Amino acid sequence: MDDLRPADPARRRFLLLAAGGALALGGGAFAALRPTGDEAEGAGGDGAPGGRRLIIGVHADLTGPLSAAGRAQERGVRLAVDRFNSLDERPFRLAVKVLDDQGDPIRSVRVAEEFAHDPEVVAVIGPTSDEAAGAALPAYDEAVMPVLTVSALHTTFPRRANASFFQAVPSYASLAAPIVNRLLLRSDADRLGVLIDRSGGQAAYQSGYSASQLTPRLTAGTAHHRVVPAGTTVFGPVITDLLSHRSDALFYAGDAAGAARVARILAGRSYAGPRMAQHTVMGPEFLELAGAAADGWEFVAPFTDATAPAAATFAAAHRKRFGAAPAAWSAEAYDVAGLVARELATLVDAAVKEASAGVTPSGGGLPDRSALTAAITAARYEGVSRSYAFDDERQQLVGRDAHVYRVEDRSLRYLGPAPEPKS
Repeated sequence: MDDLRPADPARRRFLLLAAGGALALGGGAFAALRPTGDEAEGAGGDGAPGGRRLIIGVHADLTGPLSAAGRAQERGVRLAVDRFNSLDERPFRLAVKVLDDQGDPIRSVRVAEEFAHDPEVVAVIGPTSDEAAGAALPAYDEAVMPVLTVSALHTTFPRRANASFFQAVPSYASLAAPIVNRLLLRSDADRLGVLIDRSGGQAAYQSGYSASQLTPRLTAGTAHHRVVPAGTTVFGPVITDLLSHRSDALFYAGDAAGAARVARILAGRSYAGPRMAQHTVMGPEFLELAGAAADGWEFVAPFTDATAPAAATFAAAHRKRFGAAPAAWSAEAYDVAGLVARELATLVDAAVKEASAGVTPSGGGLPDRSALTAAITAARYEGVSRSYAFDDERQQLVGRDAHVYRVEDRSLRYLGPAPEPKS
């Protein structure tokens, strides 16, 4: 990972003292930085002038349907902030403020508004879900708040005037490429059967439809897809149809209950071809409902695993801090928080150079949200989970790095990076 150590600390301290430590917000408003205290965790005492701090917000589902992912992301951000604050002679200190939207889009709006109106919050990591992210975007965009989600994969989030929302994760459509490659770039499969179960919502439709459309573009194979309505419990006829089209690889896009039913049907028909479900199906529910029929199923996921070699140092730090291996999405949140911290430090470096040249720094010497948004847009960052860069038009992640998991003996095993998509 990139070193977050701030350069030239003495000059930075001079800058902050001379500038008075004012924090500029988007739109030209100014607010004095509050001394560190108990309002946000991770503050503590430090050697920066006046104990000044900036806050990274965590907008997460901590008590709703995606609470495991939300808590993992919170822990990842805390580790990144710990790392930044451990560096000597930093000119400011980072803190973490966490708000729970409970997976509710209405509550997500209120969380976004609270973060947007807090003058110390310079960036937000989250929200956790597609629905919560979509609901929160207007409030964040109006405040020009840099927001980086690592787990909202919706393919078509609406564009916003200030372009401060960063989708730091491959979309459902982008993930379809490594899914197709994993299933068909092999000697024993060239016809993909795609089952789109509307019980999985837009995530299922976007993943399944994209996989079907990409198959002839990425491989020499063909695809045949079927769509079933939400609530379908009888999958036998549609499986028969897919197999009658000589599908020798299958991709199920839907929910865990549907995936388990499909797995049991295929096991009963002694189907031995490659089979895969969306990463949203990965978890105890599928393993329990499918039983022995789950063995052999694979998943292409946008998150890495604690056993990945690149994540070894991060995983060790996570175990030391939280007493457990990092869960899915923790490394990704750690990465984007590290990216934000690095860009903040870089912007302060630029202000130091202005001050040393006799130029009064804009924004009182500390970056405003607009400047941070622009810096993130142009950034290139090597994380423990992937390389991060964003396209200029929609601030979507460039690249489709993903990871493969497989069920063996009724438990998930990490296999490593997914096959590289063909151009």
